[in-house]
Order: sequence, then structure tokens, then C-alpha cells
Amino acid sequence: MFKIYRAILIIIALSCFSCELKSKTALYLERGLDILSNRKQVDFSFNEEIVIEEIGVIRDKKENKKTLVFKLQEDVTAGDLAGYVLGVRAVIRGKGNKKRVEEWDFKPVITEVKNTRYLVKDIHVKEDKIQEFTVYLYRVGDGEKHVQGNVLTVNNLYTYND
Repeated sequence: MFKIYRAILIIIALSCFSCELKSKTALYLERGLDILSNRKQVDFSFNEEIVIEEIGVIRDKKENKKTLVFKLQEDVTAGDLAGYVLGVRAVIRGKGNKKRVEEWDFKPVITEVKNTRYLVKDIHVKEDKIQEFTVYLYRVGDGEKHVQGNVLTVNNLYTYND
């Protein structure tokens, strides 16, 4: 009987330990962003194939980072995103109400967690709010950006969630 209790305690301890190893981002992605307080429902189509359902920023104080998350429609594939760059432009008001613009462009790579697809990008911003947030797809040709499809603009995207 003692061996059974001991085995159960070991299993419980190991499962608790493994939970602590997961990052905050991984936990939010596993839950489908359902508990992320600052997510925004956008249901936005760049084109017929690529649709973003929600946008959010996950702040992880422990790791001292923020992660920008785009929840994709379930039928978006890596092939749909091939050849594109995701352009991300943020207008932020800092100390003294001084405005600055940050750009976080990246090649979109799908992260799939429990059959939900995301695009994720670590961002470096201290402020708790992005006043204007613009997202678009583009291709590079002749050394220039060529915007493809529709452009999404979101006002007041908060960058904290706890």
C-alpha cells in the first residue's frame, strides 16, 4: 500500500514540476488565448486564404518579455504564408507623451498548439499600451516592400495581462 501512495506522490510531484517549466506563453497558447485578458477579436482577412481571428500580447514578468500573438483561422497553412513577410508597425506614446514608431516585421511561421494555429513574435516594449497597431503582408521585390492584400489597424492594444 505504501508503494502505491509513494508512486502517486511521485507522479503528482512530477506533473507539478513540469507545469512550472512551461512558459506563460505556452500556457496561454494551450488554452487558445481564452484567458488572455487583453486579446482583441479582429476576424480580419488579408486575402482569401489568410485570416487572423484574434490578436493579443502576453506579458511574462518572470522571463521579462512580451510576446505578440496572432491567432489564425484553423485552415491557414504554411503554404498560404510562403513568400510573405508580416509587417507590424506600432505607434507608442512613451514618457512625456513622446510618440515613437516601432517596426517588428518577421517571416510568418505557424506555431500549432492543440490544433490551433498562431503566429508569435517576441517584442521589446516597456509601455502598457500601443496606441495604433498596423499589420500587413508584403513581399520584397526590387529592394522594396510590396503590400499584398488588406491592411489591419487596431487602436489601443494593451501589452499587459496580469
